[in-house]
Amino acid sequence: MWWLARPDFDVRSWRGPSLYTSGVPRIDADTVAEHREQQHVALLDAAEALLLDDGFEALTFRALGERTGLARNSVYRYFSSRDDIVAQVCERDLPYWLQELRDAMAVAENVDDTVTAFVGGQLRLVATGHHRLAEALGDAPLGPEARSRIGAIAYKPAEVLEERLRELGHPRAEMTAQHVQGLVNTGVRMLHRKQADLQTVIDETTRSARLVARTDH
Repeated sequence: MWWLARPDFDVRSWRGPSLYTSGVPRIDADTVAEHREQQHVALLDAAEALLLDDGFEALTFRALGERTGLARNSVYRYFSSRDDIVAQVCERDLPYWLQELRDAMAVAENVDDTVTAFVGGQLRLVATGHHRLAEALGDAPLGPEARSRIGAIAYKPAEVLEERLRELGHPRAEMTAQHVQGLVNTGVRMLHRKQADLQTVIDETTRSARLVARTDH
């Protein structure tokens, strides 16, 4: 989701063509199951657009119905609560993001290059759009279950790095991956607080991460 991000990157276009536009969803399905799946995708697209454009308070079942052309009771078939909507939006993006991360690291031939791809990829995405969703949800009054579901996502990138480091024969892959992800998290906070420009944060974080990976080795 991150490593090849462009300055004109839009998180809503990253998954490819969306069923949701500015009006009602474009749904063309042959079976009931396909129809429901397309409705679900359209609702998630609309929910993400509401969060990015207008913030958490704008995300309501009524607003989703209006954006997708669905009755409010139809929206309730897919989500149990507003917290559930938010959690599903975050969970929906994760598999695409992790695959992009795997692809970026797969071309790296050594530990240094792998760590460089891992760090730079995440931070570029943060700088070019993905952080907007995190910012929209930063102060949202989400319940503990939704927070737990979203929080679980934070551990996944480190697992992907660990997987790649093991393939490269790193003897302490798990610990190294956790250390590197901690450095990335610090870089993300620096970007959110505008403490430094993107390239500076990438360079400093990458330098520290590569040193950690070599030390742990």
